[in-house]
Amino acid sequence: MDTELFTWHTQSDTLNDFKVGLTLAQNSGAKSLLVLTCNQNNYPEKELSSLLSDCPLKLFGGIYPMLTLQDSLLKQGALIIGFKDNFDVTLFSQLNHVNNEDCLEKLITSTLEQKYNFSGHDNFLIFYDALIGNMEGFVDCLFECLDHGINIAGGGAGSLDFIQRPCIFTNQGIHSNAVLLVTLPRKLNTSVAHGWSTFQGPFLVTETQGQTVKSLDYRPAYEVYCQTIESTSEHKFNNAEFSDIAKYFPLGIEDINNNLIVRDPILAHDNNLQCVGNIPINSMVYLLEGNTETLIYATEQAAFTAFPELSQTTISTTMVFDCLSRVLFLEDEFEKELNVIAKHCPSPALFGVISLGEIANSQSGAIRLLNKSIVISSW
Repeated sequence: MDTELFTWHTQSDTLNDFKVGLTLAQNSGAKSLLVLTCNQNNYPEKELSSLLSDCPLKLFGGIYPMLTLQDSLLKQGALIIGFKDNFDVTLFSQLNHVNNEDCLEKLITSTLEQKYNFSGHDNFLIFYDALIGNMEGFVDCLFECLDHGINIAGGGAGSLDFIQRPCIFTNQGIHSNAVLLVTLPRKLNTSVAHGWSTFQGPFLVTETQGQTVKSLDYRPAYEVYCQTIESTSEHKFNNAEFSDIAKYFPLGIEDINNNLIVRDPILAHDNNLQCVGNIPINSMVYLLEGNTETLIYATEQAAFTAFPELSQTTISTTMVFDCLSRVLFLEDEFEKELNVIAKHCPSPALFGVISLGEIANSQSGAIRLLNKSIVISSW
């Protein structure tokens, strides 16, 4: 059955225009709404929260740096998708107060137990505040609590300036420090790609603290990172901002299937590297490299994988979670990435978000937090 019913978007940044779209969605005959907005809109938070709370339909979504619709990038505005199905939505809130694994497990278990109709669901979208401190711990625990055999795709919401603000939408308004789990009415198909390859390494991770890498091969991590890049490329850190060079050279952890899990170094401080996502101590990491051609080629291969032998009768909705750092890296070439997905996508509904971190199943089935990657999800 076709689950997608209503699509509306605007590139206006005014709350009045968003209100028009929300009213149209409520009158469309849809039962559930996926609501996505760009953080550059700067909607007044109180007024936006009231609009969401007043919506009589099941509502979920969030604020993202940018949105995508078909092969277009929306840097401001909003997107609303209406569905015939009444989606089940579960909010995990106040995660900033959960600081160890036992508390995390207790929170997830108690929240799931309140969902009397939750059992039997295996396919999910996940929307989350990208600045939650322990998102990897959350997804690991969620994987255990849901008894493993699940399919999931999602991405981190938030702002371009990496300042934490409320960014997750429900019928109760806007939330920060929250994760939203949405059950899908049928099987979720996902395909993941990044296009980065080994440049130098491996290096032994000898000291970490959460998402901060303190030392590689028993030397300050920032020092090793800079010296390796400067000795093997034309880049010089004393002539540029750290992020201007680091976007070309992410870190990569090799998993048990010999796939690289990318970690994005976003900040250097006190001779440390601050990454988006954890890097385990005693793991081996590589410096990675890529270019426009390798990233877009990887995306096209993911599209091939995502849409094999599928037609509009078997797949109705495709949502893409595409990392913000890919937009910053590809710059004017980014729409080529959207074009290769649209070229192969049989779905009449193709849309997505530019995310701050992505979530998908690995080959082994485990849930992984990804950086600098793209997740194509269809149901």
